[in-house]
Amino acid sequence: MITVFTPTYNRAKTLPRLYESLLSQTDKRFEWLIIDDGSTDTTEELVRNYMKDCAFEIRYIKRENWGLSQTINQGVELARGDIFFRIDSDDFATPDAIETIYSNWHLVEGDESLCGLVFLKQSFSGDGDVASCPLTEITRSNFFDYRNLYTCYVDMAEVIKTDVMRKYKLEKFNEEKFCPEGVIWNRMSLKYDAIYIPSPIYMYKYIEDGFTMNVRRILRKNPMGASTFFAELFQHSNMRVLFYVKNAISYWRYALINGRSWKEKLCAVPMLVTILGIFAGSLLCLYDSVKVKDI
Repeated sequence: MITVFTPTYNRAKTLPRLYESLLSQTDKRFEWLIIDDGSTDTTEELVRNYMKDCAFEIRYIKRENWGLSQTINQGVELARGDIFFRIDSDDFATPDAIETIYSNWHLVEGDESLCGLVFLKQSFSGDGDVASCPLTEITRSNFFDYRNLYTCYVDMAEVIKTDVMRKYKLEKFNEEKFCPEGVIWNRMSLKYDAIYIPSPIYMYKYIEDGFTMNVRRILRKNPMGASTFFAELFQHSNMRVLFYVKNAISYWRYALINGRSWKEKLCAVPMLVTILGIFAGSLLCLYDSVKVKDI
């Protein structure tokens, strides 16, 4: 079975769109697990009404605000399906999303070196654009090489084996409420490949208060998680030169304010990262302190 997992916070206005897309699925072999991270709007009332009469199982959990990272961790633990598919509360699925996952699952099922399937996302902002991806045919790769070798940086729709997801938890860094999900994908790519399928099953739209539109502000508010993400990229030995330099700069952009000692900052990455990245990273860190709002 597939667990469709939705973390949500004050998204009562957009959840109906996701719910309708799940009702329209051509294959109903899934559960919808919703974890409400302390919403103060009418989310609970809305979901309780959905649960009264629905063609698929809905499980709703509401708790105090822990932040997205810990919400994802809890969702993985509570998933009853052996396939884990996250859809955010302001997005929705194509009508054949579940059917498409099942029809391709044989590509990874039973292979312990594969963690799951990766599909395209498609914008529903009116332009009909599909996320730009250089992969035009079914391809075996890992999450690191997808960005490093194929130079693709757009988000994709990951459908992962639940037992693999449970091996990779998002860390809690002191009082920070956010850890980049890239930490999971980086670590997973050291052991697992995925099968990339150039078909869209996920519809998205960037919104004003969403993560993508506020990424620098969020990373700066959570510098330990951010710098850990960039530091761990350097565990891969096949990094392209430009990718190496870019991530060296990004590491120091957030490491400078992560609260760790200089010894810890320096020891977390190869010396070349410091040589290449500390000057430009310092300038960007200073720029952020002036320009990035709500810090």
